[in-house]
Amino acid sequence: MRTQTRWSLSVFSAVLGLGPLAVNAAQEQPEGFIEGSRLDVLARNFYFNRDDRKGQSSPSGNSYSEAWTQGLIGKFESGFTQGSVGFGLDAFAMYGLKLDSGRGRSGGGGSFGVLPEDSDNTPVGNYSKIGGAAKMRLLDTVIKVGDVFPKTPVVHYGDSRLLPESFRGTIFENTSIDGLSIQGGRLHSMSQPDSSSLRDGFATFYAGKVDSPWVAYFGGDYSLNK
Repeated sequence: MRTQTRWSLSVFSAVLGLGPLAVNAAQEQPEGFIEGSRLDVLARNFYFNRDDRKGQSSPSGNSYSEAWTQGLIGKFESGFTQGSVGFGLDAFAMYGLKLDSGRGRSGGGGSFGVLPEDSDNTPVGNYSKIGGAAKMRLLDTVIKVGDVFPKTPVVHYGDSRLLPESFRGTIFENTSIDGLSIQGGRLHSMSQPDSSSLRDGFATFYAGKVDSPWVAYFGGDYSLNK
């Protein structure tokens, strides 16, 4: 069970303390590093319960999983500086807090993946992660380098636990042709949902580790009409 509350404000309006008219105007995302910025803060309350004691067991033999947690996810996206070549910055800060769980309910390190565990398979009390990416816009192409959240059929960040996954590398998207989005990237590490590290190895959530030092993709989406 997951409940979440989201606050989304223009950074420009939030800093100046302007009223609803300013917020509505900022939502049009005008050109400029500050004017085009936004800050999203998501408060997520997450409860997970899985009982496999009459079925398959987890790797550690613990077949019962239960955790109640609270997360805060803040994401900042700047606009781009003026000119045909613009520069910007994306950043995030995430925090996860254990409200209730324990060694006998930790899931044994399987696909439970809600909280990090210590060497004794006991869920930690809290964890956090901070990252970001530099970005550049050249005409109709946006390039991002750093910690990114790709959404493609080949690589798609997961968001089914308390904190989302992220990937580290370089991605780009081109929208020069109306209705066509061309995307590509090369990624060399990721952050699992139950990890503070941004340099974890690649792993699919249910199928396990991916034996590769990097992952690359290239493709596009085209909409014929509305």
